[in-house]
Amino acid sequence: MLAEVMKQLTAQQREHLLKVLEERYADELRDAELVEKAAEGLRYEQLRSVLKKIAARERRHAELLRQKIRSLGGEPPAAPELPQGATWQQLLEAFESEKADLVSYIEDAYGVGDPEIADLFRKIHEEEEQNYRDLLSVITKLDPYQAGG
Repeated sequence: MLAEVMKQLTAQQREHLLKVLEERYADELRDAELVEKAAEGLRYEQLRSVLKKIAARERRHAELLRQKIRSLGGEPPAAPELPQGATWQQLLEAFESEKADLVSYIEDAYGVGDPEIADLFRKIHEEEEQNYRDLLSVITKLDPYQAGG
């Protein structure tokens, strides 16, 4: 189905679709890195475990997006560089990113014009909702002064 849709796209539409996928891919990698770094700094195993599950979902999302990018003839962007050391601020950044992702994936699903990619975005959106709830749970249980300030 994707091949059929791609034949119908103009070069500009194809480039736009690739750009959306590349942005989503980079965001998923960044979120995974942020959450993994935050997990390293926690002394509570239960909360570390939740963050590791979130990071695994984010990496799975990135892999699915990478495959779509490659199937369209694109090249996934390099992983973003993040500062060293997990901080409370980084955990909050990951939480804010998850909130933004909830909106972005739905907007993108309806705007890409490809049913296969729209389905992928809706599936990722559902998992992003779980990430949001999980991050909220972790943040509400942490003392910011014990989470790396």
